[in-house]
Parts: sequence; C-alpha cells; structure tokens
Amino acid sequence: MFYAIIAILLLMYYIFIAPKTVKNTMNMISVVAVVAFLMVLAGMTFIRIMQSPPEIFVGIGMIAVGYCALKDVLQLTVRPKNKKNHN
Repeated sequence: MFYAIIAILLLMYYIFIAPKTVKNTMNMISVVAVVAFLMVLAGMTFIRIMQSPPEIFVGIGMIAVGYCALKDVLQLTVRPKNKKNHN
C-alpha cells in the first residue's frame, strides 16, 4: 500500500507540477524501462519456447514444408493436351 501511495504521488507530481525538462527526462526513463521490460519478456518467452516438446518443432517444420510444396504445385503450368496421341 505504501508503494501505491508513493506511485500516485509521483504521478500527480509528473502531471501537475513537473517542469518540461523534468517531464522530458522522465519520458526517456520510462521509454528505457518499457524497452527493458519487453526484452525481459522476450527472453522469458524464448526460454519457455525452448522448454516445449520437440514434437511441436517437428510439426512446425512439416507445416512449413507442406506450405512450400503446395505453393510450388499451384504455380505449375498445365500442359496442353495433344489431340494426335489422345484416343
């Protein structure tokens, strides 16, 4: 509860009293904090993905190969039928 009150007081200072130079500094500090937080989340996500069972990676690979195969099959040209050899 104490930290919540301190956070509210800092927020009120930032909104109502802080001069422009302090606001610019606080904006840069908050941007760095958000970027650091996102990097930590990305690292935790990567670790969580690496702990997944290997079958998931095999499935993802099979989906990628299947997609490439279907894309190549759809790009094939149709041969014109030869009327002489067709009975």
